[in-house]
Amino acid sequence: MPQFWSGFCTFKAEGMWTDHMICSPQKQADILEYYRSRRHIPGFAELLSFTPCELWPVIRGRTLWLVGDSHMVDLFRALACAVGSFWDYNFKGAFPMAAEKVALDAMAEHVAHSTGPECLPLLEGTLVCLMRVNHGEVFMGHALPILERMTQPSDIAVVNFAAWHGAGANPYLMEMFQTLARLVEERRAQLPHIIWKEMVPTHWDQQHGLYEAKAGPHVCKPLKVALQSDGTLQDIDGYSQLILEQGHENTYAREAFQNSSIIMTAFYNATVELFDFHRDLDRGRGHECSHYCFSGAPQVWVYYLYKAIKEAPWFEPLPVNQ
Repeated sequence: MPQFWSGFCTFKAEGMWTDHMICSPQKQADILEYYRSRRHIPGFAELLSFTPCELWPVIRGRTLWLVGDSHMVDLFRALACAVGSFWDYNFKGAFPMAAEKVALDAMAEHVAHSTGPECLPLLEGTLVCLMRVNHGEVFMGHALPILERMTQPSDIAVVNFAAWHGAGANPYLMEMFQTLARLVEERRAQLPHIIWKEMVPTHWDQQHGLYEAKAGPHVCKPLKVALQSDGTLQDIDGYSQLILEQGHENTYAREAFQNSSIIMTAFYNATVELFDFHRDLDRGRGHECSHYCFSGAPQVWVYYLYKAIKEAPWFEPLPVNQ
């Protein structure tokens, strides 16, 4: 990620409400050094050299949909910085959601936190679009049918709806993942390619870094695992098996999707030690230990999304428009 992709986004605090999302210059330097000092770990050297010019052939000619919660919004922001150089300033086409205005307006009106879609028009008919959906029931009951109508089978939808279903063991979440796998297989020919975005590591002051409703100020704490030279994790306190398994949500997802066409990203281990790169909260409340500042972990997600698409069994670059 050479200097976070040629400076299309400045990642500088500018006296705006978004300043709390920006890593300090020192933090931005620190996260680069984190990966540079570990470039021997599988994937990190490629991450460090990754540029949007590698991403572009993977998404060119498609609509890349991001559907999920606030972490998906952060991935959308990171992608917007990555693909800004491919913006189509002469775009005169129709956005895919235009024909679904009634359904989308009803969803936004009646479902809390559901917003969008919004799309970035890129060259050669390429779009990157975001739809905010927090809950699995809403995704499967409303967003998935709308996606089917708005997309082509060559498009890609990156999905996650786990965070709003609680932070601990949750058999109901497993049932939803199994239902999603079944729905996707039943409609596989009509749906875009589905990629499940892993749940991110969180670093709240709790044994497994899980969120607990406590008064601040909050201090993010390292998880009791260590990243090894082969990219695996090692438990360092004898009580962190759940982290070695990458949390309940990712464990459920791997099991539910293993015999389906849904593939998963693989950035959890690569970001599990980034406890000191979360964004600040206002009014002296400390840090928000679920969401990361920019540029940092969200840029890492972009690389691992690229890698997931590139290595997917269905992936082939689309023909270049002449």
